Amino acid sequence: MFEQAIKELAGILSRNGWVAELAGILPLSALIEFIDLPPKFHVHQLAGFTALWNSPITPAGSRLLLSRDQPPPQHCYLDHFGKSIGLLGLDGRYGDRYYLSSPETIRMCLRAHRAHNVQNLHENMKGDDIRLQRLEVVHVSRLSHLERREISSAWPRRIFPRSARMGWADACGWIVLLGMIVMSGILQTWLSLAFLVLMPITGIVVFALHGRNPRRLLVEKPTPWNRLVLVAEHENTTDWVAFYGESTIINSLLNRPLKPLSSQDRPALAAGLRMTLRVLILGQWAIALGAAAVKDWSSYFITFWIAFCIFMQAYGMPPDQGAKKWMKSYAGIKIERYCTTVSSRRGLLNTIVALNPDTIALSQGKAQEDRTQFAPGAIKWMDPILAAGPSRAKWETATLEAMNHIAEYSPPEKNKALGVVTPNAEWKEKYKHEFWAPFILEGIYLAAKIKEEAKLPGRRNDDPSSEV
Repeated sequence: MFEQAIKELAGILSRNGWVAELAGILPLSALIEFIDLPPKFHVHQLAGFTALWNSPITPAGSRLLLSRDQPPPQHCYLDHFGKSIGLLGLDGRYGDRYYLSSPETIRMCLRAHRAHNVQNLHENMKGDDIRLQRLEVVHVSRLSHLERREISSAWPRRIFPRSARMGWADACGWIVLLGMIVMSGILQTWLSLAFLVLMPITGIVVFALHGRNPRRLLVEKPTPWNRLVLVAEHENTTDWVAFYGESTIINSLLNRPLKPLSSQDRPALAAGLRMTLRVLILGQWAIALGAAAVKDWSSYFITFWIAFCIFMQAYGMPPDQGAKKWMKSYAGIKIERYCTTVSSRRGLLNTIVALNPDTIALSQGKAQEDRTQFAPGAIKWMDPILAAGPSRAKWETATLEAMNHIAEYSPPEKNKALGVVTPNAEWKEKYKHEFWAPFILEGIYLAAKIKEEAKLPGRRNDDPSSEV
């Protein structure tokens, strides 16, 4: 039965010249350029996670995996300076300005979570010449002991994913691989059989070389204080992300470098693994070249496997899901995203001022807020966006007055559906000629709405207050 099938397949190649010619170019076609190795390599280092069966490596990928010019162990590949677009952080407590230590890891974590939309119903949004600003508020919180996934001390057990989605995708990959190996053996396409057998072997070596030492947060000590850090690619952007959560977590995630799980360094082992990987990669492409030269069905099987791996990396087991797995295990955190739109840059600044848990000063004993002034350094983060001066000082005074009056006499919750907040008549009369007065009210309204929908804690995690 199998002999007849083999003869029929060979007959197709002999009767249709274009089928054989196509087999001669498929394994070396531009399809290999769709193998996006850098994100997968990044997740190898970050979470110690890899699909062993998904291991076709391009020449460009071999230069990446075998390079001795690797970033410091604190940085995963795409977090290294120059490998991805940097992100700027503006600290809401001290006003520090710094570049995020792990920008691509942050992007992956955000992409792995769906955002909730917070609609801005303020009348400022009806203007014709508004300068729309997109604001995303990311609530970062610590997972409880029961929610946090257990980390295995044995690295072979960390290879296989535990989440349902990743587990099914990984199992699907293994089933397809084993099925193709069996089929290649039955149909006597020996080159494709050898290529497919090399896949998990290559994956094991890559994991042993780059994935045995996942990262964790540098400092995990709990603190009751919350913090806001505003993140963007640059100060003149229209896309902003405000990270809000426990101060230790926010600082470790954004400012501090990630820490490898183990400090063990074995140069001799790494050299041996690197040499083995070099041989395996050469073997992969020698087989692909051989299949292209022979022009038989091995070419089609090899091409199908490469296409299957590309599809699974894009849709079945994307790197973003690996970052999500890292958050739930090694980092022990979870995030919730809330997106909204603000009518102007001033409205954005007022929204951040009202959201920031460190905006209002604390009394001398730190027992309660001193709402007569802003906290020292609490508005310093704004300096690169809006320079200090008499005009800004007047705007700050008006902002503080409006926040205090609205918090005391006219809680925004009463009017959140209409997008309206109502300071007293004296405030309106005093600042009626200032162009920024409506944006102060928009910022206070929107901050209150975000706090309510996101259920953001106050200055401390044990203080549920959401005063603006």
